Amino acid sequence: MARELTNDLTWSVSRARLFRTCQRAYFFQYYGAWGGWDVQAPEQTRLLYILKNMTSFPLWGGSTVHDIIKDALVEFRATRQMPDLPTLQAAARNRLNAGWKQSRQKEWLQDPKKCTNLFEHYYAQDGEQVPPEEIAALRTKVFDALESFCNCGILQMLETLPPTQWGSIDTLSSFIAGILPAQDNAPELPLKVWCALDFSYVDQEGFYHIIDWKTGAEHRDELRLQLACYALFAMETMRVPLEKIRLEGVFLNDGGRISTYDINNETLLAAKDQILKSAQAMRAKLQDPVANLADEETFACTSDTSVCARCPYQKVCPNFNQQF
Repeated sequence: MARELTNDLTWSVSRARLFRTCQRAYFFQYYGAWGGWDVQAPEQTRLLYILKNMTSFPLWGGSTVHDIIKDALVEFRATRQMPDLPTLQAAARNRLNAGWKQSRQKEWLQDPKKCTNLFEHYYAQDGEQVPPEEIAALRTKVFDALESFCNCGILQMLETLPPTQWGSIDTLSSFIAGILPAQDNAPELPLKVWCALDFSYVDQEGFYHIIDWKTGAEHRDELRLQLACYALFAMETMRVPLEKIRLEGVFLNDGGRISTYDINNETLLAAKDQILKSAQAMRAKLQDPVANLADEETFACTSDTSVCARCPYQKVCPNFNQQF
């Protein structure tokens, strides 16, 4: 019998980012859209689920790069043959073309999770087209990122390692980061944190490297927290000693530049404290903390109109028409 899905309060870097950015969008994403995968769901719930799974050109390009890299590494590990750059770029072109077709033909109406729904199509005015130069720029960005991936040196190093020293390849996992203390009528809560390590491996000297592929700019504070989560995951689930962990961001649209992040007990404790305080703030907004039930009106809309301009929830936001 399949396990019944429950909407539990958990934490992730992306969830915390949305909570800081706009609490109303946070409500739509994690509460309003819950259950919307069912085609028989209430109309508003189904709509929110469709909007939740919407993407935009920048995010679509980044996810395409991540998907191609994941597939390539899985193939490399299984066959010891790495697809060459033209093969990777052709796979990316096919994926982009398929996603474009899904979005234009609104295939996401039947399967919002698996079919691409582009913000640029969904919110286009009558007759509005995506400029050809934007399409070309996206393709160039994806192709350049894949070229940097092939040339950043990590693949050449992996050729010297047996597959047994490879770790995770973009697999969603979780760990317990700590205990949320009792609050109001809510009991203590073990806090589950979700994370997906883009890639990890153990080098010849026994150091455990955690790699995060990036197609955007480097935001050190956020990436430091994200990588600290990965370090905590490795320590909690695989018992990797802190002194053996190496954290690296690889910036694929910056020539494959590798940026390292040092960690110690102090930075890990600070990260864990930040995670718990963030989750406490989320729980404090709930109508029923025990059942994890939320009331939309408790979650305020942001006043930052620059955020609203690219928000997938424009169609349902009560403040959007007033702001623009």
